[in-house]
Amino acid sequence: MCTLSKQIMSFILVAILIAATFSACGPAATTVPAPILPDSNLTQIAFSSNRDGNNEIYVINADGSGLTRLTNNPARDSYPAWSPDRDRIAFTSDREGNGEIYIMNADGSRVTRLTDNPADDWYAAWSADGKRIAFTSDYEIYVINIDGSELTNLTNNPAADYFPA
Repeated sequence: MCTLSKQIMSFILVAILIAATFSACGPAATTVPAPILPDSNLTQIAFSSNRDGNNEIYVINADGSGLTRLTNNPARDSYPAWSPDRDRIAFTSDREGNGEIYIMNADGSRVTRLTDNPADDWYAAWSADGKRIAFTSDYEIYVINIDGSELTNLTNNPAADYFPA
């Protein structure tokens, strides 16, 4: 018990010292964003796995039960991203020969190709309102409406831009 109390007191002391150090840094220290906390309503996790010899999209309950394979295609399906309402999943697949962004219902039904570009499209991220998707194509960040309209290059820069969130 004494050792645990000493560890807790040490932790509290370190936390106080860190807080004091940052408060002494002035206003710039107050602009650090708050940490992103886990979604308390998280019930399922979407992921890609090659457990059957080919990358497919799966979901699993947060407690580890209910593993379900959502895609079944000889192409590589990867990089799933939940819509904000958790009704749909965007993902990348090379089923048309190169990486494209697809959307499907959370149960794997109604798979729809969203992009049709000669360059590979990867790493889909939903807008907060669920109406647009950002993604990487040819090392640029693009956004597109979920009906496939209004494709817009946001970055248009010779540097490599990717992983929108």
